[in-house]
Amino acid sequence: DAGSYMTDAGCVVCAENSFSGPVADTCTTCDEGKISAAGATAADECFYAPCSAGSYMTDAGCADCAENTYSGDAAEDCVACEDGKISAAGSSSEDACYWAPCSAGNYMTGEGCEECDANSYSGDGADSCTACPDGKVSPAGSSDEDQCYYAPCYAGSFMTPDGCEECGENTYSEYDGAESCTSCPGLRIAPVGSTSEDACYYADCD
Repeated sequence: DAGSYMTDAGCVVCAENSFSGPVADTCTTCDEGKISAAGATAADECFYAPCSAGSYMTDAGCADCAENTYSGDAAEDCVACEDGKISAAGSSSEDACYWAPCSAGNYMTGEGCEECDANSYSGDGADSCTACPDGKVSPAGSSDEDQCYYAPCYAGSFMTPDGCEECGENTYSEYDGAESCTSCPGLRIAPVGSTSEDACYYADCD
C-alpha cells in the first residue's frame, strides 16, 4: 500500500520524513528541511517544520528575521521593533529590541533619544547631558563643551576670561556685550557698575 515499502519480510511503513506511493520498494526522503509523519503517501505530505523563534516561514523554508524585527516559535512572519528601536538579525522576542545609541547633542530616556536642553551638552551614546560651566550658556542640542560660551555682559559690566565683571569705580559701560569699561572724563567719579557717562560726577569738595 502507499505509505509503505516491500521487504523480504513483507510491507514496512515508511519512517517519519519519508513517503511512498503504491507498490514501492523503497521510501523517498522528503526534501531537505521538510518533515512528514510515518506512513506518508506522497510528497505533498512533506512540510516544513515550524520555525524556531527568531525565524519565520517562507516558501523555501525557515529564514532568519531581519535586523530590527523579531519572532516567536512557529512564526509566519517577523514583527518590527517599536519605532526608534533596533535589534540584531534573528532576534527571538520584543525584549531583544533596544533603543539605538543617541547621537551627540542628545541623551537616552525611557522613551528614546531626546535633545539636550539649552546650557548643556552631550557626546555620542550619552545617558544624560552635562551642564555648561557656571556662567556659560549653549544652544539646545549642543554636542561639546566647546559650544558653551559666556553670555554677553549687561551694561555696567564687561567680559573677562572668567566671565562678566562689574565695571570698577570711576568707569562705565553703556551697552550690553562690552569687552571693557570706559573711564569717566576728567576728575569725575562713578560708582561700581555704572551704565553711562551720565553716572560720572564731580566729587564734593572738602
